[in-house]
Amino acid sequence: MTTPGEPIVVTRGLAKRFGSAHALRGLDLELRAGEILGFVGPNGSGKSTCLRVLLGIVPRDAGDVSVFGLDPARDELAIRRRSTYLPGETSVYSYMRGDEYLRFTLAFHPRRRELPRDIAELFELPLRARVRTYSAGMKQKLALLATLQVDVELYVLDEPDRALDATARLSLRELLRALSNEGRTVLLSSHHLSEIEALAHRTVFVLAGRHVSEPSVAAARQRLRGELRLRLSREIVWPAGADSIESDGERCYRVRFDREPLQWLAGVPADAIESLEFGTTRLDDLYRALLDAGRADGEDAPP
Repeated sequence: MTTPGEPIVVTRGLAKRFGSAHALRGLDLELRAGEILGFVGPNGSGKSTCLRVLLGIVPRDAGDVSVFGLDPARDELAIRRRSTYLPGETSVYSYMRGDEYLRFTLAFHPRRRELPRDIAELFELPLRARVRTYSAGMKQKLALLATLQVDVELYVLDEPDRALDATARLSLRELLRALSNEGRTVLLSSHHLSEIEALAHRTVFVLAGRHVSEPSVAAARQRLRGELRLRLSREIVWPAGADSIESDGERCYRVRFDREPLQWLAGVPADAIESLEFGTTRLDDLYRALLDAGRADGEDAPP
C-alpha cells in the first residue's frame, strides 16, 4: 500500500498523436496517494487518451510515465492489479444478468470491498434481469458498481457521472468520499464541474493536450477576484474605470476590472443596488477564464 501524499502517478512531457492529430502535447501530471484529483478540459483536450496511456491501454509516443513506480509500456498487468478503470464510453455485456456481470468483473480482481449499505441501496438495480433491458442510466450504475466493488489503490474514472440522475450522482459522491477516507486514490475526469468542485482536493486543467500551468491558473484566479456581480433596481449611469460590464439578465451585471473595486463601487448609487457579490473563484468561472485565455493564445477550444 502506498503512503499518503506519495506521488503514485507522474507524467513528464507526455505526447501522443493519432495520425496528424495531436492528442497529447507535453502533458505533465502528478497524482498523490490518498487524494481525489479532478481532471478537467473540453472534449478533445486529451483527457481520455491520457488515462488510457497511464493504464497501458494506449502506448505513448514520447515523454515519461510512472504509475506506482512502474512503466505502463512494460508493466501494464502489474499496474492493472493495483488499479481499476471506468472508461468514458461504458460498454457492458448485454446478454449477461446484472449479478453475472458483477461476478465476471470481480474475477479479474481477487479482493472485494464492501460498499456502504445505504449507497448500495440507492444504486439498487434489478440484478437478476438481463442487461439488455437496462436503461442508459442503469447500465452506468452497473458499470460503476463493477468498478468500485474491487479493492485496489487507484480508481481511474472517466466521466463516471455520465447518464446518472441527481440521486445517483449524490450516491456516487458519497462513494468517492468513502474511498478517499479509506486512503484510496481517485483520478476523476468529469464535465460536471460542480462534482469536481465538491470532491476534488486539487484540479488539473487540460487544453489542447497540454496541462495549464500553475502560474496561468493563479493568474486566472487573480483576474476573477477583480469581479463584481450586481443586481440593480433601476438603470444607472455607470462610473468610469471598469474593464467590462456584461449583463447576466434583467438588471443583473458582471463587472470586471484590474484595480481595487471599492473605489469604483463608490461611484454606483447605493439606493440602486439590490444585491452585491464580490467575485469568487468558482470552478466554472475559472474554467471559462482558462478557455478564454486559451483561445487568445490560439489553442484549440471546444465548439
